Amino acid sequence: MKHLLLSLGVLLAAGIALGQPEAYRLRVLAWSCKAFPRGVLVQGMVLNTGSRPISDLRANVRVVGPGLRIATHSAPLADRNLMPGERAFFEVRVPTPFAGLNRCELWFRNPRLVRIPALIPTPR
Repeated sequence: MKHLLLSLGVLLAAGIALGQPEAYRLRVLAWSCKAFPRGVLVQGMVLNTGSRPISDLRANVRVVGPGLRIATHSAPLADRNLMPGERAFFEVRVPTPFAGLNRCELWFRNPRLVRIPALIPTPR
């Protein structure tokens, strides 16, 4: 019985720890999403709020158009090794086979993390 209670306590503690939200490692200071003929241009500025450098950083964009048609693309940041406290400009051109724009979604990744936790405001 003692071992069962101990095991349940360990599982509960692990579950609570896993349920904690991740700290944001990036914060987008500003960004825009603008349609142009046959595509969308996304530009902005991102800040490394973490305590470690982030290398091989890429900005990823998903564009949702009329009828929920989707186009995606990514591009590396010019400063591919973003040190803590550093800002970097990003730009992604997304070719689209459709005209119009309903929504842009932005996230960041590198070869080690599929999606780096980031605080991203709505685009201007």
